[in-house]
Amino acid sequence: MIHVERLTLGEFQSNCFFVTNAEDSVSFVVDPGAYSGLLLDKIEEFGAEKLQYILLSHGHHDHIAFVADLKQKYPLAKIVIGEQDAAFTKDTTLNLSEYFGFICKPFTADILVTDGTELPFGSSVIKVMATPGHTAGSVCYFIDDSLFTGDTIMKYATGRMDFPTGNRSDMLVSISRIAAMEGDPVFYCGHGENTSLQFERVHNNAMRKALYDDLFDLY
Repeated sequence: MIHVERLTLGEFQSNCFFVTNAEDSVSFVVDPGAYSGLLLDKIEEFGAEKLQYILLSHGHHDHIAFVADLKQKYPLAKIVIGEQDAAFTKDTTLNLSEYFGFICKPFTADILVTDGTELPFGSSVIKVMATPGHTAGSVCYFIDDSLFTGDTIMKYATGRMDFPTGNRSDMLVSISRIAAMEGDPVFYCGHGENTSLQFERVHNNAMRKALYDDLFDLY
């Protein structure tokens, strides 16, 4: 069973998650978007050699800006990003760091994932769901009834679709796929509070449109 800790980092208040499985002695980080001494402390306390992945939900700077430094410190951890967002790791226009005046050190991902990719994690697997819309290569990561959604879906909302490679139609398809999931997974979102599938089915207009077609407008 995984244990999830949320750290809210940087000027854009992006969520980073440190996820551990004590039974299997493995860990991963999701979306380290700004320097965090607390994150480093948590990695070291659990065991630096146990950090298996640096998972990226998409390539915007507020979700990737600390990746290069983490990789330098923990070279055995594999950087993972959606295949369609691979160029974001080096392109300051695509990752928006140029637009917002931030420095985002370039890096190269170790693993490019697509829909259905499975990443071994101890005795479990991390399943990848491609969810384009916010960016073309946005992905969600599913493990142990937990979905790390990045900026695809947040409490009451979806991510913006007007940045490079964003697409409104793609977003609605992605939200429809999430809406069709079974059970009630916890959503660990790129910004704001955690939420859940059943909560968003009731309160998120985009998901209500996905479920009930033309009864609701996306915006």
